[in-house]
Amino acid sequence: MGFFDDLKTAAIEKVKEKVKEELAELGIDLDEDDADEAPEPEPEEIAAEEASSTPAQDDDGGERPVSAWSTPLNVTTSSPPSAPAVASSNYSPSTSFPRPDADTTFNEAVQKLWDLDARLIPNQDYKIDVQSSKHPCNKEDAAEEPLFTYVKPAVFRKRPTFTTFVALLNNYSAYTGEEEDVTEQELQENRAFLNEVMKTAPMKYCHQYCIAKGCTYKGKEISGGESEFKRTLNSIWFELYSRSGRRNMDSSGFEHVFVGEVKNGQVSGFHNWIMFYLEEKRGNVDFRGYIKPKCRGSSTAETNDDDPVLTLQFRWNGVEKFVGTCFIGVTPEFEMALYTMAFLASEEDENAITLDAGGEKFDLNVKCHKYDRNTKVGSCYVEALAHYE
Repeated sequence: MGFFDDLKTAAIEKVKEKVKEELAELGIDLDEDDADEAPEPEPEEIAAEEASSTPAQDDDGGERPVSAWSTPLNVTTSSPPSAPAVASSNYSPSTSFPRPDADTTFNEAVQKLWDLDARLIPNQDYKIDVQSSKHPCNKEDAAEEPLFTYVKPAVFRKRPTFTTFVALLNNYSAYTGEEEDVTEQELQENRAFLNEVMKTAPMKYCHQYCIAKGCTYKGKEISGGESEFKRTLNSIWFELYSRSGRRNMDSSGFEHVFVGEVKNGQVSGFHNWIMFYLEEKRGNVDFRGYIKPKCRGSSTAETNDDDPVLTLQFRWNGVEKFVGTCFIGVTPEFEMALYTMAFLASEEDENAITLDAGGEKFDLNVKCHKYDRNTKVGSCYVEALAHYE
């Protein structure tokens, strides 16, 4: 048995029970009937649904697949049909995809991750209300209501990567300088999460991409062994280091990127939509409006409630985050794969890409800062440069 293979059933059940109890405290019932639906749609939404009562279609007219993340992966050398631009909580993309090679660009790899991701469908699996835009320097609150109005509870019950991800979010002290106390249960939760994400297409593609690009970690080439790759992920994302400079082991890549920290009176990191949603439910996050990205050329693309990339301003426990960009509705494995590729496969701190999100495009800068002699994630996030149709 390897380090990641010997998790006992009892440990996995503890993770499930922990998440169930935490979400129940927020009024999210994981025992809710599978028929749970989003809040009553507006009349125009009903009309739109009635106008398309046929099976969901991709842009090319193909029927959208409808089941999910547990399908075995098959990496091939031939090009399958294009993956759909939008997925759902029941979504199952074709798990066959072309094997990346040394000539696959970072932009191409990110687009493939996007196409493979079983992300949620806006206004079906979740609903947001972006409200009003603002300038980053404007300290006035431009949003009276929360950003999230609904997320389908089944997402947290039926998807192992979501369940195991949520279990990690309360394992950290937010303030840099405070030593992290990692328990055996928390170590098991880290391992459970990595086990689950490595079953998914985005993380398997990430692994193949790092092999194809000849990536190394601590002087050793990334190999095809999944257990060894999980050890690398564990080191990159979960091993502690000192961010405060006081020699206290007070931070990790996962904590900074996905959970967030408070340093020098400001929110640092905190780039994940699931954490944002749960902290809004707790009353700890005050959404204060979105920062509108630039449009390219004559495009009139507007920020709206189904945009998958948003730049936000918010307060977390009263502490300000003036500008923070995050994906909305993506899976934990998508972001883990994206930022792991940026860490291992890119020699640059900044990587300009164009993401085709199905009808709308986003110019993004994928930023990755390394820590502890380039062995740990210091920070990873995207910066929205432009939004156009």
